[in-house]
Amino acid sequence: MYTVIFNRLHGIIQQLTVCKAVGLYSILLQSDFGEIARLVKTVDYRSALMYNSIYIFFLTEVNMHKKIKITLCAVLCASMLAGCADNSASGGSAVSSDSTSDTQTTSSVSESTDSSSDTSSETSSIDESKLTEEQIYDNMVERSLMDLGNLGRMSKFIGKLESKQEVTIAFIGGSITEGLTAGPEKCWAKLTYDRLCEKYPDTKINYVNAGLSGTPSVLGNIRLQRDVLDHKPDMVFVEFAVNDGNDQIYKDSYDAMVRKILSQENQPAVALYFTVIKSGHTCEEYMSQVGKAYGLPMVSLNNVLSHEFETGRMKWEDYSDDESHPNEWGHKMTADLIMNMFDKATEKIKTMGDVTISPLPDTWVYSDRFADMTFIDRTHSSDKLKISSTGTFDTEKETLTSFPDGWSYKGKPSECEPMEFEFTGKNLMLVYKCANSKVYGSLEFTVDGEKYTTIATSASDGWNNPVATLAYSGAEGTHKVSIKPVTQNGEDKMTYVEILGFGVA
Repeated sequence: MYTVIFNRLHGIIQQLTVCKAVGLYSILLQSDFGEIARLVKTVDYRSALMYNSIYIFFLTEVNMHKKIKITLCAVLCASMLAGCADNSASGGSAVSSDSTSDTQTTSSVSESTDSSSDTSSETSSIDESKLTEEQIYDNMVERSLMDLGNLGRMSKFIGKLESKQEVTIAFIGGSITEGLTAGPEKCWAKLTYDRLCEKYPDTKINYVNAGLSGTPSVLGNIRLQRDVLDHKPDMVFVEFAVNDGNDQIYKDSYDAMVRKILSQENQPAVALYFTVIKSGHTCEEYMSQVGKAYGLPMVSLNNVLSHEFETGRMKWEDYSDDESHPNEWGHKMTADLIMNMFDKATEKIKTMGDVTISPLPDTWVYSDRFADMTFIDRTHSSDKLKISSTGTFDTEKETLTSFPDGWSYKGKPSECEPMEFEFTGKNLMLVYKCANSKVYGSLEFTVDGEKYTTIATSASDGWNNPVATLAYSGAEGTHKVSIKPVTQNGEDKMTYVEILGFGVA
């Protein structure tokens, strides 16, 4: 009888977390201790040392109260079996790199509200050698969901969809969101929008794709109001994990951007999507801290790809045609990951009844220094920045398509009259066009009568992309600023610069 029970449990445990497995093993508590020890002995552990230590424990701790002893044995058995499941699936290979992500998943459960959900993957202990391709793909999708977070905002958004109220869904990020390589109609953002339209055919859903190639959250925070918030979105996806770096300016900008969205009067839902590039670079670790602090749904591409690469079922070229961007299949898969989050959230919400929206915590995850960042160009004015003179900078020429209303100068630095203005705040960002060209020069910033910094608008990796750089950071107050191009290598030669705008905080 015990053998039958044990065999059934051994099969089930491969699809369960350790905690659940321990509960199942509790049915053996009334059985004979020696019989359990005999049955455990039949399990083919990959480590003889582990087996010996456990078996010795079973046989030698004779002075322990019988029920306590059997309970502890059950816990150890469950832990060992759950740990051995992945090894048997991969032919005895080491635990995949996905184990780190699984640990993060477990710890990312929001503890601040009853609506938080532990979405820890239960796929890591499944014997994948016995699964069909469809089941393996389903496991990939499941593995991507790091957390559902607090479902108050998602409940509000899904409620509007189901009640046929007009909604707007927005996406902000870099080239992956914009749809580079796949195109605007086959990118993950548009595919997600299309899926929602299919799921809710009687609901009018507006679509905003604010993905912009080559831009990190520093610039994302500057343009957030113009490109996203002015559309009054009901749901916003944020994707900057591969465009950002690990410097504090990125952490502060990301924190500010997410918090600014959450602070909107209409209480939009926010979800975070973490991508990864071939080199393995991703800012998922520190960005997920923002998601956990604010109780947000989080989806990780790295959780998917790292596991599939480890098993040998996939290689990078299956997902991407270059070093960074998903191919058409990669975008389709991403849309599957996102819709899985929607489906899981919808299912969870139905079991929860009334769900409240948790207030934002008083403390910031990183810093509030870019909290009220405001974008200014020729058409976007603000009391935070008042231009007294544009000098000899061109005020009519269109600059970049994404930032058409800036200022430019072409000529010798000695012949340029500076742009002069006052700004009120602690931080001034310069947004400029960066090019890999010797013609593109540098801009000298004089703040409050003293030369403060010089910013080069050319770079070896520039490709006419917009860049945001901190031009001043100091004391709160009103500061006088003068900007002019400077000579290059001491030569007063033809220089070209394009100022796309400013950010003030």
